[in-house]
Amino acid sequence: MVAGVLINTDPAKTREVYEKLKVIEGVANITAVFGRFDLVVMIRALDLDAGAKLIAKIREVEGVTATETLIATTVE
Repeated sequence: MVAGVLINTDPAKTREVYEKLKVIEGVANITAVFGRFDLVVMIRALDLDAGAKLIAKIREVEGVTATETLIATTVE
């Protein structure tokens, strides 16, 4: 499973959140962005259950205030 996790952070903790997320296994890429969200994290997991556990881990990081997850699919 591949997904993008859009993250809002406490503004004073964005850098700290970024640093904590980059060492979590399954986090493939992190990008800071301007707009409605503060960070975009691409994750990879074996299946939906493993992805859900990884997202729960992300949500537990101190300074993360909200997330929105976009699960990747194919276009046929």
